Amino acid sequence: MSRINEDIILDIGQKFRERRDELDFTQRDVAHMTDLTINTIAAVEKGKGTTMYNFLLICRALNIQPRTLFEKNMDLTPLYKIEPESKRRIETTQKLDHLVYHSDFFNTPKRVAEVLAELKLDKNDSNKFSVYLTGYCKEHVLEYRKEGNFKLYKKKTNKI
Repeated sequence: MSRINEDIILDIGQKFRERRDELDFTQRDVAHMTDLTINTIAAVEKGKGTTMYNFLLICRALNIQPRTLFEKNMDLTPLYKIEPESKRRIETTQKLDHLVYHSDFFNTPKRVAEVLAELKLDKNDSNKFSVYLTGYCKEHVLEYRKEGNFKLYKKKTNKI
């Protein structure tokens, strides 16, 4: 566990201990109310970490709203950077979303090759983009018609 998270977990354990003392509960009392072991309660109070499930059980037993345990802002910087391939996928998805939802690009029928050209992507991605565009069709944002071996994608018109 990263040191940054250890400090947060330690602080939460201390708050659990303080609240338990305020209520004059023993660790055995909390264990009984949560169906956890005394050792688990002791470990959480010492900042040894726990599952989200156990965390919520202890909050219930001590009548603590979980949000009150996170009053201080935390540094939420991920420990590691996102993988380059994931970053490219996210950027591509955002560009495609922009074409579909915020532009007039699909007001006229488009082949996958035209979408790839517009996004400046490799033609080898055509099968993947066929799947992506079909997803927009399932969401009723785009529709397609077959023309020979090709599908032509267009914004769905809302006919009344």
